[in-house]
Parts: sequence; C-alpha cells; structure tokens
Amino acid sequence: MTPETLDKLPEILRRDLDENLCVCNEVTKRKIIDAIESGATTLAMVQRQTYASDGNGCCKRQVTRLIECLTTPEDSSQD
Repeated sequence: MTPETLDKLPEILRRDLDENLCVCNEVTKRKIIDAIESGATTLAMVQRQTYASDGNGCCKRQVTRLIECLTTPEDSSQD
C-alpha cells in the first residue's frame, strides 16, 4: 500500500488497517485496500480476491466505501 493510496482515504478510514474489516472471513482492511490498489474495482472483484463480504455480508458497505474512495467512476464500471 502506497502513501498516495492512504492519502485518498478520509482520516477515519486510515485507522485500524491491520484489524479485520471482514470478521466472517478474517480479512484485514489492509488486504482489501491492497486488492483495490491492484485492480479490484468492484465489490465482486474484491470478493474474488479476498473473500471479504462473502460470509453474511455485513461488511459490504465498508468495502464499497473503500472502493469509492480509491477508484474513479470509470474504474468501477468494469467487472
């Protein structure tokens, strides 16, 4: 994860990077951000790479927010 990537996030989303964002599948926020940084621009792509939100889906909103912050609208139109 680059400093430029973190600069795109609001302060609150920069916290607790090594904590599990997806508790069901024990996926850290850092792993989700790394997946987005490497090209996962939709929720489905993040799910395929990390299994985040693939359990009961309670973290879908948080994963989607990270995608919104780190990608451009053109990036998110792909799947």
